[in-house]
Amino acid sequence: MNKQWIYQLANDIEEKHGKEKCNRIFGNIDDIQSSFESLSVWFEKFTTGMDELSDKAFLQQMMAARCPCGEDYVKIGQAYKRLYDESDTLDSFVNAQRQWHIDEYGDTDIMELCGNVLYMTKPLGGSTDTGSCGKGCHCWLAMNANSVVSDIFCYCCTIGHTGRPFQIAFGNDIKMEFVESIVCGGKNCVMTVQLHEK
Repeated sequence: MNKQWIYQLANDIEEKHGKEKCNRIFGNIDDIQSSFESLSVWFEKFTTGMDELSDKAFLQQMMAARCPCGEDYVKIGQAYKRLYDESDTLDSFVNAQRQWHIDEYGDTDIMELCGNVLYMTKPLGGSTDTGSCGKGCHCWLAMNANSVVSDIFCYCCTIGHTGRPFQIAFGNDIKMEFVESIVCGGKNCVMTVQLHEK
């Protein structure tokens, strides 16, 4: 298991909140094992510790910026920009974007356009070795959750992983919003992107 991402998060928190609070949240990162039990215990300690910092805006930004998922965000963002430029309407852009994802990756998030707001819902994952609250989550850490957590952690997947290509395509000021996630007690994992009008 590559823990580099976790070390980066720890460095961010230590820099902002000090070594003592960082150690309380992360514990000994070297001790984290890839077993379900180890990840479940660590994830609960990690998310609870972040909540106790009462620094939600910073933590949300940190999680979005440090997303470890290894997709080629530049390639995806450039594709979004090209498809947007080639489309006459936002509907045609979303349809082209959906088809591009299917062609490239074999699947896609569920996309629904309401005015100029794109709702993106991630289909439930298929792992059966999960925590009671993480069932259906795609994240290798969050799927181990046995209790509901705050939305801080989910900014990694929504605004970070899913949102980064939109920032590359349309600029960092594009408005994105976390709506709900499975590990936060929601029925699905949903985010919105406010697209530029055509």
